[in-house]
Amino acid sequence: MWDNVSLTSLLSFFPHPEKRNLKKSLLFTSTILTFFLSSVYLINPGIVQFLQNKSIDIILSTALVVKPKLDIVTIDIDEKSLEKIGQWPWSRYIFGWLLRKIQDGGAAVIGVDILFPEQDRTSPKNWKESLAEDFGYVLDTSNIPQEILDHDLFLANTLAQGPFVLGYEFFFTKNEKSQPPCLLTPVSLSRPSIGKGEVEKVNFYRAESVLCNYRKLTEATGEAGFLNGVPDDDGVLRRLPLLIKYHDRLYPSFPLAVLMKLNNQKALSVEPDTFQINKLSFAGLHIPLDLHGNYIVGPRFTTESRRYSAADILEGKINSSQLQHKIVLVGSTAAGLSQKYPTPYSQAQTLIDLQATALQSLSSDIHPARTAVFTLYEIAISCLLSLILVMVVSFCRTSLSGVISALAAGVACIGAGAVYQRSGLLFSPLLPALTVLSNFLVLTMVKFRYFQLQAKQETGETLLLLKSSETSLESILRSIPDIVFRLDSRGNFIFISPAISRYIRAPQALLGRPIWDYVAPEDRGKAWHRLNERRTGKRATVDLEIRLLLTKEDNNDVDGFRFFSVTAEGIYRSYLNDPKVFVGTQGIIKDITDRKILESRLIRAQKMEVVGNLAAGIAHDLNNILSGLVSYPDLLLLEIPKNNPLHKKISAIQKSGRQAAVIVNDLLTLARRNVDLDSISNLNSIISEYLASPEFNRLREKYPNSEITTNLDPDLVNVQGSDVHLTKVIMNLVHNAIEAMPAGGSIEITTGNLNLNADLIAYESIPAGRYVCMSVADNGVGIAEKDLSRIFEPFYTKKKTEKSGTGLGMTIIWATVKDHKGYLDVVSQEGKGTTLTIYLPATEKGLDIQKGKVVLEDYIGSETILVVEDIAEQRDLLRNMLIRLGYTVIIVSSGKEAVAAVRRQSVHLVILDMILGEEDMDGLETYREIRKMCPRQKAIIISSYPESERIREAQRIGAGSYVPKPFTLEQLGLAIRKELDAPGA
Repeated sequence: MWDNVSLTSLLSFFPHPEKRNLKKSLLFTSTILTFFLSSVYLINPGIVQFLQNKSIDIILSTALVVKPKLDIVTIDIDEKSLEKIGQWPWSRYIFGWLLRKIQDGGAAVIGVDILFPEQDRTSPKNWKESLAEDFGYVLDTSNIPQEILDHDLFLANTLAQGPFVLGYEFFFTKNEKSQPPCLLTPVSLSRPSIGKGEVEKVNFYRAESVLCNYRKLTEATGEAGFLNGVPDDDGVLRRLPLLIKYHDRLYPSFPLAVLMKLNNQKALSVEPDTFQINKLSFAGLHIPLDLHGNYIVGPRFTTESRRYSAADILEGKINSSQLQHKIVLVGSTAAGLSQKYPTPYSQAQTLIDLQATALQSLSSDIHPARTAVFTLYEIAISCLLSLILVMVVSFCRTSLSGVISALAAGVACIGAGAVYQRSGLLFSPLLPALTVLSNFLVLTMVKFRYFQLQAKQETGETLLLLKSSETSLESILRSIPDIVFRLDSRGNFIFISPAISRYIRAPQALLGRPIWDYVAPEDRGKAWHRLNERRTGKRATVDLEIRLLLTKEDNNDVDGFRFFSVTAEGIYRSYLNDPKVFVGTQGIIKDITDRKILESRLIRAQKMEVVGNLAAGIAHDLNNILSGLVSYPDLLLLEIPKNNPLHKKISAIQKSGRQAAVIVNDLLTLARRNVDLDSISNLNSIISEYLASPEFNRLREKYPNSEITTNLDPDLVNVQGSDVHLTKVIMNLVHNAIEAMPAGGSIEITTGNLNLNADLIAYESIPAGRYVCMSVADNGVGIAEKDLSRIFEPFYTKKKTEKSGTGLGMTIIWATVKDHKGYLDVVSQEGKGTTLTIYLPATEKGLDIQKGKVVLEDYIGSETILVVEDIAEQRDLLRNMLIRLGYTVIIVSSGKEAVAAVRRQSVHLVILDMILGEEDMDGLETYREIRKMCPRQKAIIISSYPESERIREAQRIGAGSYVPKPFTLEQLGLAIRKELDAPGA
């Protein structure tokens, strides 16, 4: 039934490998399989019994041959004997003569393996009786000896005179041929007790009837043995019964009877041995029996028994000495007279040869033995091997596991043979070998299934990870603002990341097209050279700046291209042992247009910084010079009446000085170093005041064809800044707009409030916030697109400078707006005009309240003032101005002198020039030293240099106002009084 069980259905019973680890799965599978095989082995179905018998046959037939202990001679009634003497049956006197000749040879025991169950029909006695009964003839046989007349008597007398053993045959069913009562000699069998129990009883075969020799023959012979021997189910005769029970008595087999006769033994005993083997013991022999009293025939012997033809014996051709002291077996191998049996040692062995082999086997030192308990040992060995194989399959590769399994099966077979050769114990290697091989096959399949499922699971997990990685990679590529690309070996796009969609609506259109089509013509040579170098590693192309014909849809990029930085390297692939093959290029394209714009702005800022430093230096020197032109006229005009002709001339000098100061002030505005953002301004008021100023009227007279309109928001909020500088911005914007309309035109000035909820991308990026906007729009010639980015650069102008413009107007506008933390937007188109919009941060603060007219009495005093000034002309000027204001003046030329003066005498106020010379302390250091001595010492700062961080630091530690040079008597006097009248020291 097992043939119909498929391997798949069998494996389905085993645990799923995914549910536990491999070792547990293999152990469980091996346990189930070993249990299944062991159970079948115990049940012992026909196929198992057949295979078990064959495995035992192999052990028996391949075992080493053993030297026989007995000298056995076989007398064969063969074909030659039948040819010379006649067909069988012979007259018994002839057979008797044969036996007498054997006996005369001095044989120790003569076993007759031939049955004579009936009278000899050839005897003269039988002829005489037949003639008398049938024909009435009476023969006179008085002169003939009785044993000649009766051949049976002749044979009986022969048997009675020698050591003969006859044979008989038991039947296990009632048989009509039986001749009870049959004169059989039973044996005596003793069973010694072992401990509390008795040795396991042997269940001997029980005969129902018997076929014996003719009674006279049986009576003449005292010894006989049964000739029974039945092959196994497969037809091979392996076992011979040694004892059979008949009428509750035990009788020996023919070879056992011969040995007992040889050793003159009448009694037998059954003794226990290891492995629950019962051993039949007599005359020093211990012969193992199975539970039915069978004996396994074996082992193989080095020589067979010597064989002589019966005809040769009768004819005297055999020397009688060749039989002396030997066991002689008489039988027949002639065709039709003898049966042949397959045995483990021969395909066809005659009964007489089988008896001879049995005799040798019984007398040998090694007796084949096997009982039912052997099966349990074989199961235990199988379990051990399966456990070992589980570990082997778990840790070894399949090939190595197969080799080990084959070796284990071989060792089981070789071990079984070795055990038999040494002790005669017949362990069958069938179950261990079958268990090892089947476990290897099934466990290998389970292991394969385990790894298959594991690989499937890992493959699934890998696919999930790959899909996740692909999704993550795609997400990463989507989040990367730079363009990731890959080219084939010819420079055509084969992959491009989604970032390209910011420049091209259909990115897939790029695939298959060469990259050179998108490089600006001016950069194609450079790109072709660098991207075709195919380099990798440190020599790869890094940060190659090129222009690509890509534009953002929301930007009007100059000339239809943007700046990009390309980093790329070659891709190579190796096939087997071939050299590396170039397959393409991969890299990243980064948009650096904004960076280029920032770089240009940085360059512009650096230019502004240079110009600012230059302007600050010039302003410092000019302000010192202009102090005399602005400050001294104040003193002179106080002394000269207005009707004096000198008053007008001195006023003209002062006006020129002030105009020169305005120019210097423009330089400082350019340097962004003199803007005071502490006041509150309103752009509507500043625009209105400028449009009503004499400067604007002169501009209108110069350009009469220009019309200016305003659209001012009445609810315009204020800004924090400088009225003077914002006025300058408006003046420059209007002036530039008018000059942009040489043939005349209209200008519109607009103001308004604006709330930006998000950043605004314009000429520059304007962050979200609340702004006050002012725009000046004209319909003039406009600005070329290529010039638009440079209009705020210093000294950059398209005007004819000998007629109008210095190239600083727009720069001053830019610097002023930036000082006010504002932003600009410029929109222009050639031939249609320009609109410039300024965005200034709004404030909720109100406008400053204007004070009344100041007179000299408001800023005179009598306190003591220490003046620290390193320039002699400036010291004289300050002395005269302060004395005119009524103050007591102490003049020093350095910081060290100032510290010494304060140490000698206390003063109400210190006037500090911030720049005091290269080798002396400057104003800040001087004030720090003074504050150490007088922590509450008041001071104001004067300087011809623009306000700096050091001036602001001096103010943080206690200094008062900063008065820039050149200053008027009123400006100096008000600053002094403000500081002296403030609460403090």
